[in-house]
Amino acid sequence: MFNNKTIVVTGGSSGIGKKITEEILAERGRVFVLSKNEKKINSLNKKYISNKKFLGIQCDISDESEVKEAFNFINKKTNHIYGLVNNAGINPSRNNILSTSLADWEDTINTNLKGAFLCSKEAIKSMEKNSQGSIVNISSVAAFGMQRRVAYSSSKAGMIGFTKSLARDHASKSIRVNCICPGYVPTNLVKSYLKDLSKKEKTDLLDRHPLGKLGNPEDIAFATSFLLSSKAKWITGAVLNVDGGYSIF
Repeated sequence: MFNNKTIVVTGGSSGIGKKITEEILAERGRVFVLSKNEKKINSLNKKYISNKKFLGIQCDISDESEVKEAFNFINKKTNHIYGLVNNAGINPSRNNILSTSLADWEDTINTNLKGAFLCSKEAIKSMEKNSQGSIVNISSVAAFGMQRRVAYSSSKAGMIGFTKSLARDHASKSIRVNCICPGYVPTNLVKSYLKDLSKKEKTDLLDRHPLGKLGNPEDIAFATSFLLSSKAKWITGAVLNVDGGYSIF
């Protein structure tokens, strides 16, 4: 599907991002993963040591100088960045505004939104030179407002506006920008939340999903792969809920 096209995945060393990386590789794409976690990056590079289509780069995407350095390196290794998946995200504070510290607010916005801004800015420079590109931003159903998620919901709602603005600005260069809003997928980030729920709360959460189950990382990976690919060549500015029906209510 991707035929050696270069795609950058942020937060691609674990959870949904890792599954997205695996799906792109399976479809013959070339992947550069950006992650702040040195241990996980080293582990992935060791795993794919014989795969010339993969390289993990340690990078704090909230740091402009580190992002520029990473993309400069990628541009030297490849002729053209075709795709970008802004997947990296954190949720250090499950609180209302009165209980949300400024530090947690800033960390959340810096990683989830500023990181997407910095990476998109660098990727689009390459995409515009070739008049071709596809960006997928991973938001969340929390973007539509979720109790005790003021920082996280704000950052993910920002991703939707960010997506639509980029889509309008760069369509003339054949750069498509779309957004996926995953529902509850039991990644490490979500598992830490689920383990603190009572039996009734877990049942209530499942009941919010008309399909009767939580998602899997591959559900998000398949949707991401589709939107990145030429199969979605007439789709831009879209917001796709992949949530088992959670957002129907």
